Amino acid sequence: MGACAPRLMPDVMPLIESVWADMGETYAVISEESPTSEDINVVRRGLGRFNQVAGGLKNSKELTLFIRDATGQTVGGLLGDTIGTWLHIEVLWLDERIRGKGHGTRLLRRAEEEAVARGCRVVDLTTFDFQAPEFYEKKGYVTFGELREVGGKHTLHFFRKYLGQGCGCNREHR
Repeated sequence: MGACAPRLMPDVMPLIESVWADMGETYAVISEESPTSEDINVVRRGLGRFNQVAGGLKNSKELTLFIRDATGQTVGGLLGDTIGTWLHIEVLWLDERIRGKGHGTRLLRRAEEEAVARGCRVVDLTTFDFQAPEFYEKKGYVTFGELREVGGKHTLHFFRKYLGQGCGCNREHR
């Protein structure tokens, strides 16, 4: 590494993907197993500002729903984001003790209601073949893509659902 390489701790050096200089400044691509929430938020806020300026998408907002037991412990939840007229569900998880009791349906319904209140007309999410594709199909979600051989043998399903009447999509809503 030359004179313009960044000064990094020796234990970080093996994680560096590449180092390069640009107009007298040095940059490095670094793989981190435990990034700080601050670093993650810098990237998210940066993309949010870009989306607002370049695409006019101003109403980006996290959607977080939790199921808690009587002691306040989290036993399930849904994490997503709304932006423009779109809800993206990143995670829906239930502890094994509460699966099959309607909690997933309640989480999904609540997320869809909140999305409609925020002006959303479409939802998307992904699920593996061993997770819950049948659950989402029963809730009116349709597959719009697949990624096969994930991890060698699994399929990742991409689902969407149009929300409410009058969304302009010319599709029948369930």
